[in-house]
Parts: sequence; C-alpha cells; structure tokens
Amino acid sequence: MSQTLPDFSMMKVDELSDDQIQDLLKQASAMGYSQQDVFALAQKQGVSFMEISKLGERINKIKSARASKAESSPIERLGRRVNDTIVYSQNFNFNNSEIFGLSIFQNGNTKKGFETSLNIPTPPDYILGAGDELFIDIYGNSEQYYQAEINPDGNILLENFGPIFVSGLDINAAKARIKSKLSAVIYKDLEGDSPTTFLSVTLGKIRSISVTMVGEVAIPGSYTLSAFSTVFNALYSVGGVTENGTLRSIKVIRSNKLVAELDAYDFLISGNNQSNIRLESNDVILIEPYSNRVEINGAVKRPAIYELKENESLADLIRYSGGFTENASSEQINVVRNVGKEKVVADVFQNQFEIFTPKPGDVYQVKRVLDRFSNRVQIKGAVFRPGQYSISGALTAKQLIEKADGLKGDASLSRALIIRTKQDLTTETISVNLRDLMNGTSPDIQLQREDIVQVFSIYDLKEESYVEVSGEVNSGGVFRFSDQMTIEDVLVLAGGFRSSASESKIEITRRFGDAKAGNVSEVFVVDVDRDLSLKGEDRVFKLQPYDHIIVRKNPDFFTQRFVAIEGEVAYPGNYAIKNQTERISSLLERAGGVNQYAYIEGATLLRKTEFHSETTDVEQKVTALESLLNRYEEGDPTLSESELAQVARINQQLSELNKQSLEKEGDPFYAKKERLREIVQRNALFGEVQLGSSDAIGINLNKIINEPGSKFDLILEEGDVLVLPKQQETIRLRGRVLYPTTVVYESNRSLKHFINLAGGFGNRAQRKNTYVIYANGSVAKTKKFLFFKSYPQVAPGAEIIVPTKPPKLPFAVSEVVGITTGLATLALLISQINF
Repeated sequence: MSQTLPDFSMMKVDELSDDQIQDLLKQASAMGYSQQDVFALAQKQGVSFMEISKLGERINKIKSARASKAESSPIERLGRRVNDTIVYSQNFNFNNSEIFGLSIFQNGNTKKGFETSLNIPTPPDYILGAGDELFIDIYGNSEQYYQAEINPDGNILLENFGPIFVSGLDINAAKARIKSKLSAVIYKDLEGDSPTTFLSVTLGKIRSISVTMVGEVAIPGSYTLSAFSTVFNALYSVGGVTENGTLRSIKVIRSNKLVAELDAYDFLISGNNQSNIRLESNDVILIEPYSNRVEINGAVKRPAIYELKENESLADLIRYSGGFTENASSEQINVVRNVGKEKVVADVFQNQFEIFTPKPGDVYQVKRVLDRFSNRVQIKGAVFRPGQYSISGALTAKQLIEKADGLKGDASLSRALIIRTKQDLTTETISVNLRDLMNGTSPDIQLQREDIVQVFSIYDLKEESYVEVSGEVNSGGVFRFSDQMTIEDVLVLAGGFRSSASESKIEITRRFGDAKAGNVSEVFVVDVDRDLSLKGEDRVFKLQPYDHIIVRKNPDFFTQRFVAIEGEVAYPGNYAIKNQTERISSLLERAGGVNQYAYIEGATLLRKTEFHSETTDVEQKVTALESLLNRYEEGDPTLSESELAQVARINQQLSELNKQSLEKEGDPFYAKKERLREIVQRNALFGEVQLGSSDAIGINLNKIINEPGSKFDLILEEGDVLVLPKQQETIRLRGRVLYPTTVVYESNRSLKHFINLAGGFGNRAQRKNTYVIYANGSVAKTKKFLFFKSYPQVAPGAEIIVPTKPPKLPFAVSEVVGITTGLATLALLISQINF
C-alpha cells in the first residue's frame, strides 16, 4: 500500500484544497482501499493524530456538501439556502408575477406543492420496469418473504425459483405471473377454489426515470425523477414556466410522437386533472411561448393577466377571473386595445360578452357601482325607526315620519330640519314647524332623493342634567337628574352611607347663588337618618339639576390603629393604640417589659415619614372583594349566603372601586417628595439616593422606664415600631476607611482605635466630619476646637461613618481670566483713590 499511495509523512491538511482531497479519495477507491485504509497508512508514515483528525473532518465536510448538492433540486441550486428556504437572485423573482397560474409550479419559497408523493398505493396502471423493487409476502399455511429488484433484463430473481419476467406488466399482472410460477413449483395451495396459502405483491423502492424539459421553463435540461412523477411534478421540480411560457398547451413527446397536450387552466379553474399523465423515461416536455394574453382589472374576484385560446370569448375571461364581485357594475366593461400605432377605448355591453373576442394586449376594466342611491331618503333623531327609506312615488315629510312609526315622546315639536343636496352637491336647509306639519295646519313638503329629515329630541337642545354625590358613601359619582328627585333617592343610588359617615351636616351645594352679592353657589345643610330618611323640615327639600351632595366623615369615628414592638420583650407583636395619649412606657408595659437579653441603650422607635404611602379604604375594599371572588372561584364551601349574594355583583364593584383608587399624584406630599428627590439627586455625588418611608428616632429607653410620662416618653402614632435589639458586641465602619468592615467592640477605646482596626483613614477621607450612628438611631459627630478634634464616644452596635471629601473642580481658563481681570480692576480703582 505504501508503494502505490502518496507519501503522507509531510502532509499538511490545511494546505490541501478540496479538489486535492477528492482526487486522493478517488485514487484510493480505484485501488480498492477504503477511507480507514488511508488513515491507517498515514499513521504508519508518522502523520500525527491531529492531522489525521483534520483530514477526517475535511472529508466529511466534502461528502456532506456533495450530498446536499445532489439532494437539492436544480432550481434550488440557483440560490442559497437560509433556514430551509431557498433565496434566489433577482433573475428568479417568481412570486411577483401578475400572470394567472404562473406561480403554481414555482417552488421558490416553499417545499410543498406539486412534489411527487411516494406514500401512496401503487397505481393500478403503473407499469413495472428495471429498477423497481418488489416485496413478495407468502402467508397462510406457508410463510415466506422475498425482496427483489427488477434487473435490466426485466426479471426478478427469487431464491430456488430462477428468474421471473415482470417488466412491462402492471402490479396486478405481475402478481398473477409470480403466483403462477410459485404455485407450479412449491406453493401448490396458492391455487384452487379454496387456497390455504396466499400471496401479496407490493412495490417497494421505485425506479427513477429521465425526463427532458425544453422551451420556456426556468431551467431547461434533463432531470432524474421518480417513476410516479406526472407532468405537473416535473414542472414543479424545475421551477415552473417562465413569464414567456404558455400554460394552455403543455406538450409531452414520447418516442418522437406527441402523446399529450395539457391545458393547465382545466386543472386551475375546474380541478380537472385527467390530462396530467404519468411520465415515462426519456419523455420530453415542451413549453412553447404564449400566444394571447389579456388583462382584467377592477371589480372581479381574481384580477390578473390571463392567457386565452383562439376560440375563447370575453365571457370565458370573466369566468377565469372568478366572476364579478358583489360591487361590480356588470352592464358594461371598458376595454383598452392596441390598434396600429395607438390605443383605442371601447365599451363592451353585457349582451356582447359571449361573442366578443379578446385580442392580445387587451386590458379590461370592470367598474364598481356608484357610491350613491337613486331613491333614498333618510330620517334621523327622535322617531321610533330612524334609518333609510325609499322614495316610492311622491313621498312627503309627514309620510316619511309615519313610515318611521311616528315621533317619540321626547321629540321637539317646535322645529325640524330637512337637509337637501343640490345637483352641484351643495346643501340647503329647510326649516319645518313639526307641530303644525303633523296637525296639518301647514303644507306638507315633497321630499327629493338624498333628503335627510332631522327630528330633534328635547334633550338634544339642552344640557344634560345630573347630580353628584361624594364623601362617605359606598358608590359615589354622577347620577342623571330626574324631576322630584330627593336626597334619599340619590343616597340610595350611591349605595348608602359608609360606616364612617356622619348623618348630620350633609351639605348640598347648588349652582348660581346671589350673583349681585358675589356668591357663586348656595349651600344647604340637612340631616339624614341611617335608614336614609330626612329629619323634620328637611323632608320637603327637593334637589335641582347639578346639585352636589357631600357626606362628611363622623369626627368620632376611628378605625383601629396599631403599633408594633419587636425584639427582646416578653410579648412582641402588634398592639392597638388604646387612646390618643398612649405613650411608649404603656406599650412596653403591655408587652411584658424587657427581658434579660435586651440592649436598652440601642432601643429605636421607627416612625412613618411623609413619604409613607397609606393604603386607602377603597384599596382595602378592592382587596377584600378580590379575596371573596378568589374564594368563590376555588369553591370554598364556607361562604355564607350574604357572601354568595355579593359575588353576583362583585365584578362591577371591583371596577368601580379600582376607578376610585387614589394614584400617587393624589398624595398631598407628592410634589414635596419630587422636589426633595430632585435636590438630593442634583447634589449627590454617587448615584440616586433613596428616600425612606420611615425614620429611626433615637430614644432614651432608660429614662422612659424610670420616668414614665416625661418628655422622653413619646406619644405613640399609628405605624410606630419599637425595636429592642439584643446586646450588641460589634462596631461597623463605613465610608472612607481603607477596609470597611465590622470589628469587635472593646470598652474604653476611642474612635480612632476602631478606625485603625479598619486600616485607618482612606484617601480623600473627610476626618473632621467623621460621625457615629448609635444603635438607637441617634448621631454624634466630631467636634473641633482650635486645632484639636474631639471624636465622639463609641458604644456597642454603633456605626462609624467617614465621609468623602467633595471632588476639587479645576478652574476653567475663562474663570482664571475673569478673576485676574477683576483683581486688576480693583487694584486700579484703589490706586486712583485720593486718601
């Protein structure tokens, strides 16, 4: 082997081209050597394993590329594959053609269409030939299986039986011949009136045939196709017909004779596929240039360019285009035709469609019906059946109103309008006294085509009346005003009082007070019982349009307000505030006092700031209703009857409550927070500073315990949290120290000692402003007297903060020039002063 194959010892795979590697494989194959033999020889000649591996990868890539090229259709080789899609060059832009049927055989953007299907039963008229593979099953008393391919002589060879000639037979004839041959030798019970052994013959692998495509096809040439392929399959495999090719006369030539002439329109228009014959080897498909194409546009269902035969008429063209649309004006069609050196325009009428013969280049335009009415009048407004009506004979305004089932009760009888369109499309308005018209005391008015009769409602001529309810009601809002409406009626519409509402001092504000005295509204105050009935003289009070009812909150109504205590007490948790003056000492007593582990000096009171966002009553209601709905959807069996009744209207309630929820812009401190945030961010050196929703208040718990009720014993507020930590044993160091860390607290040690434990002051440390935050939230900073610094004492749990010096901004040239000029001017002025 080493004497005949090339020397691999100096081989560099990266320096070999694909053609050189293919030549090497061809040479080895011709000498009977496999790819593995080539690798073994290279290894014997001292080639490294890495080079052999590279050679294997290159060979695999070449084989894959060659297989992909062989599997792709010729039309695919004109483009490049991107995610299983073939992208073609501009010369093969198939899908933008306006020619009907041209894209049906083009496989530019899809792998579906007229591909040959091999997963079908063998057609009964399929003629077997060399290359077909047969599967022969014998079952019953005897069982045997054969698989044989028809050889070039037309025979199949079965073991122990010899050749059986089946070429040129269909599948049924081949089965009969095979059955006859087998039954005569071994399987005699295949024959007879009651056979006990049976035979099945099916087609396995199908042979390939060679077909030539010529004429106006995308890629003329010879192609290897499945023997099941039809004419349409062949056209699809080559990318279809070009724009110059005909679809009406596709010719199939076999042994130099015309055996079929296909009209693709038979299939595309009528679904007739009888002429789509199956191809045989060496068939030639000829696509000639088209002879007559015309175009039809406008109100047809399939506007396109169509190819017509000599004996076809305009009616056939209309049929090919799918017929007229529902908006087509079908009485006549406009045609533009080439005559000599110029074009002419003609109209073809409906009775001529069957006899009118289209010519090459004709362009037919089917127009739409006009967007207007020849006999329409309209009536709008306060009638029972507004809409469009036809003029049948002489129709008057009164008759049209009667056709519309008459006037509604809210119709304004003083005036109606008739809007009339003139010939020049301008309009005029005719005013009508509707009362006199309906009573017959004024002459009726003859209507014309496209007249519009407008009957106004009395509500169209005045502002809509309403009343508004706000405050402590369940579903406040705006309600339509009705005559004789009372306060009780409106409160019922608003869902009644909330539990926090005050029945007395309900205020009604009314528009238009005493204008001369400068008043803009009148104010009335009434009292209402919990059952929504007025008290005493207020019972006769009647509402007027645009009244605004305000239900005040009961000043004696309070919801439970809670504080919390956490840490080293006997009973930590939430506690309700007993009264307005309850203090920290009282809370501590209720919690059982501090235990032995508490660090009293580190006690802290957390209190909400103005940046804390409270949950509104409305939001609480929304949460409660959502919880109820979730329980219902989960099938909670503990739901009471009242809760089930609420579920029926919960969706509407949730929608209303969500609309009433306060947004952050409604927070009275929102503007203040925004201004503070802007200031803080503008002055911050390092990113955004977060504003807290609570403050830590440093308290002296020892004095609170020893002196309850003193100034140190603060009055509790809702949301307060009293925190009593465990005994602290560490100190935190943050800021401009060399190594920010946490160290063990040592008694009687100075602040500088702990800073030295963190490596000392860092670069740009602002030593004079060093401060300490104690565990209870109080702060102490470094003090300075003359040249001496007095650092604060350090306690367990404290945090030492070393601030950063602000960056020094260099002077700009313009600033230096300005300062220098100013000093020079000042010196000049001083020199001129005469002391």
